[in-house]
Amino acid sequence: MKKVFIFAAMAMAITAAQAQDTYTNDRLTNTSDVHGTARYVGMGGAMGALGGDISVISNNPAGIGLMRRNDISIGMGAMIQDAKAIDGDSRAHYSFDQVGFVAAFNNPNGNNVNFGLNLQKKLNFSHSMIAENGNLGGLSQAAQLAGLMMDFGDYYSQNVGSLVNQAYGVGIYDVFAGDGGQLQYRSNSNSFYRTSSGNLYGLDLNVSGGVQDRFFWGATFGIDFLRYRSNTSYVEFRDAYFQNQPQTTFEVQDYTLDAQHDVDGTGFNFKVGTIIRPIEDNPFRFGIAIETPTWYTLKQEDSYFTFYSKWQNNGWNETAKSYDYTYNFEQGQYQKYDSPDANYLEFNLHSPWKFRLSLASTVEDYLAWDVEYEYAMYNKAKMGYPRQESSGWDDQSVGMDSDKAMNGLTERVSNGVHNLRAGIEYKPAPKFAVRAGYNFFSAPHKSNGCFDQTIDSYSMFYTTGTDYMNLKAANIFSFGMGYRGKNFYADVAYKYRHQHGDFYAFDDSYQTAKAPEAQFITESNRLSATDVNLDRHNVTFTLGFKF
Repeated sequence: MKKVFIFAAMAMAITAAQAQDTYTNDRLTNTSDVHGTARYVGMGGAMGALGGDISVISNNPAGIGLMRRNDISIGMGAMIQDAKAIDGDSRAHYSFDQVGFVAAFNNPNGNNVNFGLNLQKKLNFSHSMIAENGNLGGLSQAAQLAGLMMDFGDYYSQNVGSLVNQAYGVGIYDVFAGDGGQLQYRSNSNSFYRTSSGNLYGLDLNVSGGVQDRFFWGATFGIDFLRYRSNTSYVEFRDAYFQNQPQTTFEVQDYTLDAQHDVDGTGFNFKVGTIIRPIEDNPFRFGIAIETPTWYTLKQEDSYFTFYSKWQNNGWNETAKSYDYTYNFEQGQYQKYDSPDANYLEFNLHSPWKFRLSLASTVEDYLAWDVEYEYAMYNKAKMGYPRQESSGWDDQSVGMDSDKAMNGLTERVSNGVHNLRAGIEYKPAPKFAVRAGYNFFSAPHKSNGCFDQTIDSYSMFYTTGTDYMNLKAANIFSFGMGYRGKNFYADVAYKYRHQHGDFYAFDDSYQTAKAPEAQFITESNRLSATDVNLDRHNVTFTLGFKF
């Protein structure tokens, strides 16, 4: 057992970063939302076959080929979350949404070639989350941490990092006093708080064109810029008794785990597409587009985690062959245990392939509609590490060493995502238009998905959190209006995104009668999910000029 303590001390000295895992990766790269110009948002992003708007550059590149005039546009937006924000954080966040231009070169023979450049927000990470569970029934995060340490002690697996070791060191679980007495407890309730900020922006460079107003083609090279900031705080409340003394001796004890998680990096992708009008005198058209994975190179740095515990670690007791702890009886007396900081982890992400099919048509010059289907292979997303970082971890792939264990977890807990979208634009007057759109994104996670930290993944050595959330399906409703002058145009759109998630602060699979977990007294076999409201309201404004 002592060699476990020695390794624990070493691990605390060299690791501090929050692990990248399937659920965190999905939060950073799952673009199941609609962003862009106000016209594009107002129609629910359903313009893949209709074309003619700069934001279609990232959906179907051929849609830029339908533009016949030079176009410059810029957009701003505001987001308001539906759920209550954490004290000190705001429910409203403002953002820069889009800026871009298209240069159109028309040919008298009916053919044309266009070039486009557009910087557009793809994800807004600004969110304030509260998840509280008042019915743990004795289940505990500490039991999971004890189980992970037991796995390490028994099998020397490589999934034990700073969090597990630090929790042991501060007396969160498996606590022995100098005389060998053991702390036992059952958990009552917990609270989890997270504030996040940042954005995922995509810079798209496009070349496209049309042939006789019947066949349109396009290709887009995309560069993504990711900046994510997250601060979390987990509090666990529990009844406690020490040795064989009654619970009232120690009343209620608790601990707090705070962590910061910062991720920055870039990625690139390719999109190709076509739009075809099969009947010469009919405006009906269909579009096909394919988007490659985005190959991200990311770095996580300057992360930390801190335990606040009522136990004072007095160091190793050679006589008792155990750590010696002192409990602070007074309410609010906490000891602070910091992990090392200024550490980082470099890693790679490959987002899923996406396939799109769209249908559209117009009625004279007053009505346009578009319906689309997209399939994104989120269950096939990949994670890995630069080869110098992973030291040959698992099988090698192009540019990185693949984390087979984490990728296997992704396949077990994630689904391929189906997206159905529809949009309509109606002009009651030549210069004025009203729009409406709808999106359905199927659930990206299996309802019984679980963040399994026993997997033999390089990333698990860096973990400082146990939480995960299985997202449900998302429904997006949007409305908009716009004005078109001879050159100037202005658009506004409102979007309501409805989605909930089942949140779990820890994995309950460790709540078993296996030493040392047998000390944890429980009434429940399964941890109940906490419903998290992820609903958002967005307003987007766009100004543009055609010439």
